[in-house]
Amino acid sequence: MLHKARELHRIVGLVNAVFLLLISVTGFLLATKSRVAWIRPEEKTGQKIESHVDTISVDRAMQAAFAVGLAELKTPKDIDRVDYRPKRNVYKIVAKTGYQEVQVDGKTGEVLQVAKRIDQFTEDVHDLSFFGDGFNTFVLPVVALCLATLSVSGIVIYTIPILRRRKFFKKNPPKAG
Repeated sequence: MLHKARELHRIVGLVNAVFLLLISVTGFLLATKSRVAWIRPEEKTGQKIESHVDTISVDRAMQAAFAVGLAELKTPKDIDRVDYRPKRNVYKIVAKTGYQEVQVDGKTGEVLQVAKRIDQFTEDVHDLSFFGDGFNTFVLPVVALCLATLSVSGIVIYTIPILRRRKFFKKNPPKAG
């Protein structure tokens, strides 16, 4: 049994090493994205407002983003999402493709920043959707099952020799002296 567990562990480990390395590196980057500026653009601060009435409309924020002239952001169909951050009074308009983000002042409609969202790219690589829908839908669950198999086979490989030694020393206690 131990030989089969080692063989299974070796084969599954070799096949999945690339995926596990990719997922662990991108997971690290995603876990640290709020502390590393090149992964996720710094959130700018818009002008202070007294009331929500002073905030520009979403449409006006989108028009400001379109005016920048990015190839990935020309029409509402190009937008993945629009986030409004009331604490900083800033709109974040994120493109569906190209990982572009435009930050717009919530009071004036002025563009505060245009930047790449490396964290979005990293997330797409992390969940394997960057490589195609089939990878995310089919390969990622297989990688998860393989990781579980590696864990179980690793426990077996570690535990069986310990149990065998205990059994041996129980039957053959060491002689004193």
